[in-house]
Amino acid sequence: MKNKEQKFEQIYEQSKDKIYRLCLGFMGNKTDADDLFQEVLIKIWNNLDSFRNESNIDTWIYRITTNTALLTLNRKTKLNKKEIFHQHNIPHYEMTTSNSNEKEQEVKKLYKAISLLKEIDRIIIGLLLENCSYDDISSVTGLKISNVGVRINRIKKTLSKKLK
Repeated sequence: MKNKEQKFEQIYEQSKDKIYRLCLGFMGNKTDADDLFQEVLIKIWNNLDSFRNESNIDTWIYRITTNTALLTLNRKTKLNKKEIFHQHNIPHYEMTTSNSNEKEQEVKKLYKAISLLKEIDRIIIGLLLENCSYDDISSVTGLKISNVGVRINRIKKTLSKKLK
């Protein structure tokens, strides 16, 4: 059996991008996402011995990420939504096409719109963007699978309106 360091390294290599994108989706800016990412990694390390392989490791990681993000956001409730919206500093994305600036602006708008959603909706859309199944989203959020589908449709409509 692998030791803790090897397990953690494997988890890190397989999941770092997914975790970071979820952090960015929750926090809406690179600085806060970086801090949250570090906090999530620390929690994964501290709780790695308690993971019992009863569920998918990705589901376990998404739960840790989601719970940590919600706790962090609850600490930041001193700022109102307008202040949060205007303070977002969405990171630069490397694009290889000629219309990279246009795509970058679309990504910024998407993250801003997502950051304004209710907490549960941010969780759902973040997991959906990570290609999680409805079953996995249901496990992480505690919602029924049918409710996940309904919420996803509503979230898509809401985001579509906000992005126009």
